[in-house]
Amino acid sequence: MNKKLDKKRNIDFYLLYTLVFFAVALALYLKFFANGKSLVWSHDGVPQHLNSLAYYGKYLRKVLHTLFIEHKLSLPLWDMHIGYGSDILTTLHYYVIGDPLTLLSVFVPASKTEALYAFLIFLRIYLAGIAFSRYSFYHKNSKQATFMGTMIYIFAGWTIYAAMKHPYFSNPMIYLPLILLGIDKIYKKQKPYVFIWSVSLAGLSNFYFFYMLGIFMVLYAIFRYFDLFADRSIKNIGKWLGVFAVYSVIAVLIAAVILLPVILPVFGTDRFKAENYVPLFYDRIYYEKYLGCLIGENMIQWGVAGYTAVSLAGVFVLFSKKKKYTALKAGFVLLNVFLLLPYAGHVLNGLSYVSNRWIWAYGMLIAYIFVKIYPELFALTLTEKRKVFVMLLIYCILALLPEAARTQRNLMAMVLLSLSTFTVLSFGNIFTRERNLTVMVAGFLIAGILFNMHYQYSYEKDYLSEFTDSGEALEKLETGVDRAVLSTDDPSVYRYDQMDTNSSENSSMQMGTNSTAYYFSVASSSIANFFDEMYLNTPWEQHYNNLDGRTILDRLASVKYFVVKKGKESDLPYGYSRLSGEAEKNGKTYLAYADEDALPLGYTYDSWISREDYDKMTVTEKQQALLQGVVLDDSSLPETETHFNDREVSYYTSEGKGCRLKNGKVVVTQENAQLKLIFKGEENAETYLITEGLDYEGLSPREMISDKKWSKMTTYEQNKLLEENSNWRYWKESQKASIQIGGRFLKKTIQIFTDKYNAYSGKHNFLCNTGYSEKGRHTITLTFENTGVYSFDSLKIYCQPMTEIDSQTSKLGEEVLTDVKIGNNEINGKISLFDTKALVLSIPYSEGWTAYVDGEETELKEANTMYMALELPKGDHEIHLVYWTPYLRTGLCLTCIGVLCYIVLVLINRKKKRF
Repeated sequence: MNKKLDKKRNIDFYLLYTLVFFAVALALYLKFFANGKSLVWSHDGVPQHLNSLAYYGKYLRKVLHTLFIEHKLSLPLWDMHIGYGSDILTTLHYYVIGDPLTLLSVFVPASKTEALYAFLIFLRIYLAGIAFSRYSFYHKNSKQATFMGTMIYIFAGWTIYAAMKHPYFSNPMIYLPLILLGIDKIYKKQKPYVFIWSVSLAGLSNFYFFYMLGIFMVLYAIFRYFDLFADRSIKNIGKWLGVFAVYSVIAVLIAAVILLPVILPVFGTDRFKAENYVPLFYDRIYYEKYLGCLIGENMIQWGVAGYTAVSLAGVFVLFSKKKKYTALKAGFVLLNVFLLLPYAGHVLNGLSYVSNRWIWAYGMLIAYIFVKIYPELFALTLTEKRKVFVMLLIYCILALLPEAARTQRNLMAMVLLSLSTFTVLSFGNIFTRERNLTVMVAGFLIAGILFNMHYQYSYEKDYLSEFTDSGEALEKLETGVDRAVLSTDDPSVYRYDQMDTNSSENSSMQMGTNSTAYYFSVASSSIANFFDEMYLNTPWEQHYNNLDGRTILDRLASVKYFVVKKGKESDLPYGYSRLSGEAEKNGKTYLAYADEDALPLGYTYDSWISREDYDKMTVTEKQQALLQGVVLDDSSLPETETHFNDREVSYYTSEGKGCRLKNGKVVVTQENAQLKLIFKGEENAETYLITEGLDYEGLSPREMISDKKWSKMTTYEQNKLLEENSNWRYWKESQKASIQIGGRFLKKTIQIFTDKYNAYSGKHNFLCNTGYSEKGRHTITLTFENTGVYSFDSLKIYCQPMTEIDSQTSKLGEEVLTDVKIGNNEINGKISLFDTKALVLSIPYSEGWTAYVDGEETELKEANTMYMALELPKGDHEIHLVYWTPYLRTGLCLTCIGVLCYIVLVLINRKKKRF
């Protein structure tokens, strides 16, 4: 009878929860709908999130088609259309693969992906609430308390702001309550199944948040141990450590099929290895705004709290209670310390840049504090009410004392907090019925949520402008650039490059083309290393749009077509002279020009360059060397006799206003100050601006004033400047800067990311190609968009003549791979050689490839840093390459072991139950 009653109560709860969730979610959705906006963020949402979801749906339907129609299981693991050719699992795991909810994409046609995308955003938030309620009910909390805690948890700043940008940011909110519930079950010697499967799903879903979940899992287990057990002996602690270790290992093993192949490549990336700036403390303004931002504005470094104001009233009541809720108090203090110290954000973000993307865990604590405190609202003593009032007073004063914190949003949040707190304090006097207090508190809670939504999506914040217009997100991926390339009707395997077309990154995934653009969170280390060697003009490791129009790099990458907008034909690199394709989109015409000397996917070298010799070359010598010999660690081929015809060009400078060049530093005290480099460049050449050791540091308002000018200022002017100087944020203002490179050529930009920026990957050397010129360049103008100090080890101009490039390319193209066919995880082709040569395939090197020459497995070597090579004897050969994601087999074996261990565990538990 009790079970039936509990079931009915649960149904009532979830019906109410669903109705209220739908109402609040609808209010949020209408913010977008009423403004003609989709829920797809323009920056990452289109090229990454939506793109991946649409691709994944097609992928799953293809797999099912081969399974049920062709009666075979075939899982594509590699795709030439992703960047230069990428592993599907390691690239898309961060967004879709492993997340059980994205499997729904199999039922939705690509044209309806935008609707599915929006649905999944709200579904994740809804499921996070379900998970939280299960945790709360397990601890025997009331429906009213659980309902309010659930609302606090799922409609905070993290979901209102962050989860709209990055949909999968809600995933850890689903798994965290379930993992903690599983820990409690284990401590009570109940079955560990909830713990094992929630940890496994978290590991399968996203490795980034899995790391954070692991930390909070350990912290929670420690807190709960000391809260539950009086026996704190080494023996008892060791026993529980062993129990959790066994269950955790089983869970991780089950997830290993995805977790292992995804996480190991990350360790080799520059972004992971970069040494980011981690100060002892945040900027002063962070602390000034901290208290108000808990229920108001968004904090910096992803500290998106924004909890409904009522939640803080629960914290006040918590600390009014003596000798109770010790674990919750300690947890609250600890997580606030984490938010206050940058090093905690560094550790919790995988020892990378400082970020508080773990604040969803703080949100669960805040929500659960309210759940536990809720019954206490009806039984506060006079002394406790006084304490709550004093805490409210102190909080409001401290939160609003700094001028920077007195925003309209924070002020309104304080009003709601005060009203809700006074309502609680009035119980027993003005309110005497519990139901009235419940209704009032619930009303303030929902009002706080709606208030935060309103301000986040107000026209003043202008956050909505960052989202694409409804119905246009997927259409952005169908670019005019890709259409122009496809209009060539070229059946061969090739890549295209482009310049200044504003095309969307990763569009080739949807259009079925092969480009030189890529923008995902995890990138190939071989590509990154090559770009570092070439000083490619991009500060990102995992985000690149083109090869900067550098003829040699385009030829080595098998770039056959180059696309420009009509009227911009002067931007074409050397060699692209025949118009082969044309397309129009949104009133703009895109032209695809062909290079008759382009190299195919496989070309050959008759000599080699050792890695040791190659590393000693300058950047311009390296790119020339790659047209003469293949760079290998070892080879039986003869060594290459390299020769170079690049020339360093001397120049003199002309400093503009607000710009001063001295001792390897450019001090810029005025935005858009200019420095002109004047020289005599070579004809029929590409002209490069090369800077090594480039870095940037912001200048404070006081530092931009010379001592001479300072002495002439009045006391008032000096004090005013010092006030401005005190509000200046070194960390923020020194994160990045831009140098625009201009002249009688296409304007380009060198972006500088410092170690204070979240996308920093250690890049300080850049080569900016000003383009090809028949007559030669004479001036380059550097426009410094930010004030500050731009330092460098060297700033040089080089000219790279095109005189020998055609003949060198022609030699590489004498004997090439023919009949190239790219199939499912395989590449096939034929080649005829008159002598021993190295066949280089312009496919990014990966240990996942296995090569077979005439049916026999042959060593596949890393060549030219980025590509792959086979050394072949003379004669006719059939080439067969097969791809398998690195560590996938190992991960699959570990998963099988994990599942087997789980089955054994279940059988043991059943056997114990019988006896």
